[in-house]
Amino acid sequence: MRPVFANSATITVPEFLVLGGGRLRPVRLGVRFGVWVHPQQGPVLIDTGYGPEITGGRRNLALTLYGQVLSPRLEDQPEDVLARLGFTVADVRTVFVTHFHADHISGLRRFPKARFVAAGWPQLTAMTPWQKVRHGIFSELVPDDFQERLTAVEGLSTTDLPFGKGHDIFGDGTLLALPLPGHAAGHCGLVWPEQKLIYAADAQWLSEAMRSGHVPHGPARLVYDDERAMTRSLALLRAAEASGYEIVLCHDPVS
Repeated sequence: MRPVFANSATITVPEFLVLGGGRLRPVRLGVRFGVWVHPQQGPVLIDTGYGPEITGGRRNLALTLYGQVLSPRLEDQPEDVLARLGFTVADVRTVFVTHFHADHISGLRRFPKARFVAAGWPQLTAMTPWQKVRHGIFSELVPDDFQERLTAVEGLSTTDLPFGKGHDIFGDGTLLALPLPGHAAGHCGLVWPEQKLIYAADAQWLSEAMRSGHVPHGPARLVYDDERAMTRSLALLRAAEASGYEIVLCHDPVS
């Protein structure tokens, strides 16, 4: 089956923040996560999106301010989508983390039995508290035993793709992690080679920006980990699209 993507929340921002040359008009962005069912491994969760961990409950000051500034409106949660597919949290044995920004990991603690697949963990642990906050990373959202349950993308075998190399998550070629550096430390997408589908997460916020090169200016660029690397990642995605792959992003607008 194809992965199922759902909006954990929506946020509303001025268009110019997410599109170079954009206007002042408000744009409602999705904050997506995904579920894909592997034939043997069962449901694979792709990020968790935003959850109540961001909008309420006991939080430190930085995370409280973050939630107040962005004011996400919560929608579907991973448990909802899993239930519609006939699964529960206990059935999830693998959670793929595209990167460690709060809008992608807020629900990780709800999956205490799953293994995590992610890249960039050493870079994350080397950051100072200020660097983490500046880049939208809040350690309290990361399970205490994350490292013990982590399978590092960097250690997985690689497979050739028409536009680069992917890391084989299950060793059967069905799902590949695709490094897309630039947006955040360890930022990766996912490739389903048989379906010619790529989930590019936050390689860019809008498909329009990815295709046209009208990337954001101003405050939105402060979060970038490496802007030159992001430019290379976007070129790779355009090459993939030209070779017939469909690209899905996390934050494309919703109606």
